[in-house]
Amino acid sequence: MTLLRTAAVAAVLAAGGAHAQTTIIGFDALEHPGYFGSVFNSYSEGGYDFDSSFLGLLSSAHQSNFAYAGSAGLSATVLSTTTLSRTDGAAFSLSSISLADFVSLPGSYDVTFVGHQVGGGTVTQTFSLDGSHTFSDYTFTGFNNLLSASWKEGALHTFQVDNIAASVSAVPEPATYGMMLGGLGLLAFLRRRKNAA
Repeated sequence: MTLLRTAAVAAVLAAGGAHAQTTIIGFDALEHPGYFGSVFNSYSEGGYDFDSSFLGLLSSAHQSNFAYAGSAGLSATVLSTTTLSRTDGAAFSLSSISLADFVSLPGSYDVTFVGHQVGGGTVTQTFSLDGSHTFSDYTFTGFNNLLSASWKEGALHTFQVDNIAASVSAVPEPATYGMMLGGLGLLAFLRRRKNAA
């Protein structure tokens, strides 16, 4: 009897174990030697798409460029809004990001991120950059259940993003549901049998 109960509980726990799958978007494909930079219309990596609202131009500094911040990052043209979304349209969460100055006047400045949630809500968070060409890490709070996230480059300050930690909940396979239902059924059977005795 104890073996059956243990098997039933294990089946229920295993079925409930669908975890979020985290992707670190590191823009490694944009890593290039040279003094210039790359300009392109859109960028995709790890199941996520990046698009720009202004002239459709995104950019990345090459390794010898003055704006290079130690690794390849993604930036956009002045006053443009960059939008991040899942290629498959699924909801996702953001937990952290690295930010560095791209091309700016000297001094610190703020960068605001807006998360557009499933159902129409939004969440915002502002980070302060010190104006250096070195990536610093920032943590998002409440950026869950998003359809998209967006950020806007300034008129006097542009910045670049890197190492975006994004996750989407794993969808359980049909066999997992079957295992869970079987475990629940076995528990109900054992309870009923115990009550009858």
